[in-house]
Amino acid sequence: LCSDMIDVVIDISGIYGRVTALGGRVGVQAYDAASSSAIKLSNGMVIYLREVSTSLALVCMVREKNFRKRGLIDYNIDTFKQALSEIFDDKKA
Repeated sequence: LCSDMIDVVIDISGIYGRVTALGGRVGVQAYDAASSSAIKLSNGMVIYLREVSTSLALVCMVREKNFRKRGLIDYNIDTFKQALSEIFDDKKA
């Protein structure tokens, strides 16, 4: 299901996404740092997608009652993103 969600987001972004020009190449940007997507399933679960970096997205399944605390989920994802950037920035130095 999670991989299907990524496919759906990329397909929809291909139709409605932003057109960008990078290095003389024109392309469609699937998502950016503020992008997210949520799909409510009939079994009471929500699949939630958030961009982590330009080449990494986080997809998680959450019970619908817990998804009401979306601010807390977003806070935890932002903390995870920050920790990842610190790890990879340390490796570049």
